[in-house]
Amino acid sequence: FYRYGQEHELGFVMYPLKLHLHYPARPNMRYLESVAPKNGYNILCQYTRHKKMDALRMMPEGAIFATLLRNPVDQFLSVFHNFDVKSEIRNLQQHHNPYDEFFRNPSKVLMMSSDAIFYLIQNSMSFDLGLNPTQFKEDESFIDDFIESIDKDFHLVMILELLDESLVLFRRLMCWDLKQVIYVKLSMNNDYSASISDDVRQKILDWNAIDYKLYNHFHEKMKKIIAEQDDDFHAEVAMLRKINSQFWKECYSNVHPVFNGNKIGYSLHKTHENNATCKFLATDDVTQTHIIGLKQFKDALPPSDILMVRNHMQNLRKHNPAMLAWEDVHKVLHPDSDGDLEGSKEL
Repeated sequence: FYRYGQEHELGFVMYPLKLHLHYPARPNMRYLESVAPKNGYNILCQYTRHKKMDALRMMPEGAIFATLLRNPVDQFLSVFHNFDVKSEIRNLQQHHNPYDEFFRNPSKVLMMSSDAIFYLIQNSMSFDLGLNPTQFKEDESFIDDFIESIDKDFHLVMILELLDESLVLFRRLMCWDLKQVIYVKLSMNNDYSASISDDVRQKILDWNAIDYKLYNHFHEKMKKIIAEQDDDFHAEVAMLRKINSQFWKECYSNVHPVFNGNKIGYSLHKTHENNATCKFLATDDVTQTHIIGLKQFKDALPPSDILMVRNHMQNLRKHNPAMLAWEDVHKVLHPDSDGDLEGSKEL
């Protein structure tokens, strides 16, 4: 989305330099309408909870709705580790096995957690798609209706474990070129699930029962869709994998050590040091948001925000030299500037 939108000069629904839209609260619709680009909004891909009427209010007629789900065990473990639940919640800090302690009394543990963990540690995918925590204990028919509503709202629900197939379906839905959906892995999904016991795995599924039901519904639906595709589709999936592999080999010389918990950095081959696509795909979502914000709000941002973006990019490139550099961004914003700090104040 970030690459396609910038290449085609499309408008992103966003707050200045923010990765989320007031998540987990509802976005400020009046503010978003007041800062809409001249030609309106085209893409909504910042972190926000699904509320179709809000999206329709922002997006042009005929907008396509798509989302991505993953195995709920991996989702739970990712939140548990990336948000460092063990360190944040006092009861878990002294335990060798924090999962056992968490599931001994999860509701009590959550009483001591931050808002971010409270909303993300249980049924987080369903929460993001609009279900409130107070509705987690509703009966089966209510949850079935919720899943049916998601099925109706979204043109495509992709599955991470079937990512290449999902991306080809998405490309076809959007009428994009196959090269528009090539991707580079920017984080390491540590295989936490391989080290947990069957008992903990079942407890995770029980604790995330709504996510489990949601995931199973769309996972089965995706498998059915894939099974119904012709040989051209499967050839296209194979081609995407081939293009991805070739792209990585042509662009990047090596992988840098993991940083910031689970982030991955790369170095560019000397032959591709000026290749914009290689740099772009090695650039993380936070930096992409900053870059889009600089373009979309350049007449309203104070110099301190420009400095923040520049410093962020320069620090991050120490770990990921392949990503876009501040000079690349500044060159686009100010073609006649030499890229120094004084030039950035013109924004």
